Amino acid sequence: MKAYLGITACILLLGGCGGGAPTADAGDNGPAAAAASGVAEVVKSAAKGNPIPRDNLPDFVETYEGGRYGTSFFGSNEKHKTGTLLYNVAAAPADVVGFHQASMRKFGFDVAAPKTRVARKRNETVIEGTAADGRTLSVVVIEQSPTEATVQMNYVVPQS
Repeated sequence: MKAYLGITACILLLGGCGGGAPTADAGDNGPAAAAASGVAEVVKSAAKGNPIPRDNLPDFVETYEGGRYGTSFFGSNEKHKTGTLLYNVAAAPADVVGFHQASMRKFGFDVAAPKTRVARKRNETVIEGTAADGRTLSVVVIEQSPTEATVQMNYVVPQS
């Protein structure tokens, strides 16, 4: 059985080898066309490490100044819009926690006392807030060093 699996794996791997991929003329889909359409800028702005794109984020999802984009995803159904944003920032984690608490209060959230725990040998501070209109926001500030943090934000917005 092991020999069969090994031979099958080799055949699959070698099947991808060849004399080179066929080339095609980019036509109207080349870099110049992408730049002219603005697509290149959208892709660039959402690339890891660049400034955080604000598209699809509710106003109440504020980020610490100088934050650098990690990743994000969004979803919705007939009841809710949801999303997650992950970003990194060169700032003391305690300052980042304070910023997010103040931001949540500014946008009408009832903010629970932060909870700090140790996970993967790093301090993580969790801040959770709920608003009267049903919005929720959870922020996890993960200490990478005394002067750097990773922030994960999860939000839910009810659909009307």
